[in-house]
Amino acid sequence: MKAEPTITSAARARALPSPRTAERKRHDKRDPRLPIAKLFTEESTDWFREAAQWWLSVQLSTERYVWSSVKSRLDHLKWFQWYIDQVGCAGPQLVDSPEKLRPWLRGFVDSLNSHTAMTGPNKGGKLAKNSRRGPLVTVEAFYRWMYDNRAEAVSVLGDPRWSRLGLQHTVLFRLEDKPRLTNKLPDDMVLEDEVISQIAAGSGVLAAPKDEDGQDDRQAFHALMLLIRTGRRMNEILMMDFEPLLPLLTVGKQDGKEPDGFVARLKYQQTKIVGGDPPTIPVDQEIVDIIRLQQQWAREFIAAHGAPEATDPRYLFLQTKNNRLGLRPYASATFHSRLSALTERLSIIDSVGRAVKISKTHTFRHTRATDLINAGVPIHVVMRYLGHLTPTMTMHYAKTLAVTAEREFLRYKKVTADGRTAAVEPSDLYDLLHLNQRADRVLPNGWCMLPPKQVCSKGNACLTCDKFVTDASHRDELGHQLAQTEALITHRQTQFTARHGQPMGEDNIWLASRLAEMRALNKVLVTLDQIGVHDDGQLRALRGAGASDRPELPTAQTREPTV
Repeated sequence: MKAEPTITSAARARALPSPRTAERKRHDKRDPRLPIAKLFTEESTDWFREAAQWWLSVQLSTERYVWSSVKSRLDHLKWFQWYIDQVGCAGPQLVDSPEKLRPWLRGFVDSLNSHTAMTGPNKGGKLAKNSRRGPLVTVEAFYRWMYDNRAEAVSVLGDPRWSRLGLQHTVLFRLEDKPRLTNKLPDDMVLEDEVISQIAAGSGVLAAPKDEDGQDDRQAFHALMLLIRTGRRMNEILMMDFEPLLPLLTVGKQDGKEPDGFVARLKYQQTKIVGGDPPTIPVDQEIVDIIRLQQQWAREFIAAHGAPEATDPRYLFLQTKNNRLGLRPYASATFHSRLSALTERLSIIDSVGRAVKISKTHTFRHTRATDLINAGVPIHVVMRYLGHLTPTMTMHYAKTLAVTAEREFLRYKKVTADGRTAAVEPSDLYDLLHLNQRADRVLPNGWCMLPPKQVCSKGNACLTCDKFVTDASHRDELGHQLAQTEALITHRQTQFTARHGQPMGEDNIWLASRLAEMRALNKVLVTLDQIGVHDDGQLRALRGAGASDRPELPTAQTREPTV
């Protein structure tokens, strides 16, 4: 096997070139085949080049693909062109007889499986599963489409060989040839509030002058602020039009003051998904201010480089070299480089000791989506905000909600009504409670560990029940409940004394229950104050009461509800 088909290798140079310029052509109002044609070189195989141009242009003009889709398909087709360069082929039908097709295609699969990655996280090892599956899926989709349109292909491309495609070309690869997708989200895709605060606080390094040990890149600073606040994809920010703001007609000044909520709509460039609602989101005044500052910088930049007076650039974020009129957007590679340097400079560590990669920009999108879902925003609203076509796509982000909930649950040790540490491990307790499915076991001040099929007959006696657990996240509620219980006892004692001429004794069935609850609350609060959140680094759940001296309580039918 020869060298990897990289941009610098001879095989790659003769194949389909990098489609970077495709992103810059998305505003081109002409026939999409014209800019696509510029992505191909004359050195690539003629029949393959012409057919791929036609296929991609049709997909683009019918809005099945956007330019980012074209880019990924081109990268996949480069692998196929590289394989053709190595072993040769018999034109569009690939081989001269049907029985030779499977061995020929199997060679392509084997070349991907045995290839050594030259860059990326798998450098020195085999290509990742998704990197091997992508070219197979794209080539198969291309040939299936060409078979369905083979008669028209002969006319459009002027090559009668396309009419020789058979049914064997519609399913080129078997299921076992294509690695199964492994799109499992890493557990660091959602950033904690403290991490976001640290990034925002340290991001000024991007804009600071170099003589102050900064990067002197205000554009990167503004782009990062928009990423954090809006949850858009990186290219949706970097490729925004110079004037991306639209009026929000339902919002206006109130008593001469600017409103505190949304004040405009932000129009972004949808580079991944075709169709759906117009790509706009409501934004507040802070985001508007960031955009105005970036517009001011962009105007000053092109004016300083000789642009005619009163000229506005095409893009909001600009490439700083050979871009006098502002016709080229800020390069994503440059932005990644700036954020990588910022990552090393800030060296942020999350709560579990992992280094935070600021250059992993999609984490800001996952964080924003998870925040919206956690806040109870309806799924259809989150779906529209993220620019998704189906709720299934949005729920892809909702999967992080379960991770966030479990991590938050395990942060605190669980204590019981008598202040003992539970013997159940926190992870086992979380599984037992099924918090993401069984809301009936979530209490205002803790959780109930009663098995799913059992029914509670103790009424509101949770504080003196050995199935009750709680932790430091409920401390405020428990303290409030203690104060209310004390106030309730005082009020009822006053009423009892006025009616009967003497206060209730501690053997009174109602008072005994309330005093037992107060003792339990005091034990829980004392224990929570002693153990803290991370006492010895060992997270242990604390089980319910079960105290041997706990008095017998009346049944739910005779007990008066407590606060």
